[in-house]
Amino acid sequence: MKLFAKEVASSIKNIGAIAPSSRYLANNILKHIDFGEDQVVLEFGSGNGAITKHILRQLPSSSKLISLEINAPFLEHCKSKFSEYKNFEIYNHSAIEFDSLLSDLGVDKVDYLVSSLPLAMIPNEDLTVLFNKIPKYLVAEYQYSLNKYKFLKNIFSEVKLGFTLTNLPPAFVYRCT
Repeated sequence: MKLFAKEVASSIKNIGAIAPSSRYLANNILKHIDFGEDQVVLEFGSGNGAITKHILRQLPSSSKLISLEINAPFLEHCKSKFSEYKNFEIYNHSAIEFDSLLSDLGVDKVDYLVSSLPLAMIPNEDLTVLFNKIPKYLVAEYQYSLNKYKFLKNIFSEVKLGFTLTNLPPAFVYRCT
């Protein structure tokens, strides 16, 4: 929590949260994921690993979690915290250019995308670029940022909305396919 507070104070525009995600939010996001063998899960914005931890606990060892984090202290924290997981990779890489990283890694398809990006703080031009790339790579996407519902509806064929009250602040969860 100390690291999180320090990073929020210095980088609120990139973090977009006032507290780490709760286990209730993680459970609400992950309950729709069918964790199977030989899958690839992509995570945008691992932060301090609050959701990453829950993904890794459920992910079979034959599957892989690829996380992207642009905040260097969070990146190093997650590298250290999850070093025991051989199916975890984390990169200091922008989500907007995730496709170039996947190409470099030889990954053509992602089974699930879990995103904790602060959508309300990202310029619409960047969101358009990002969300136009996403459907080419995956089956489902999860996000929480209520003011982007209409935006997501224009890109994905189906958008389902969930809510987690037991999070600070309470969070909306989108399930897009």
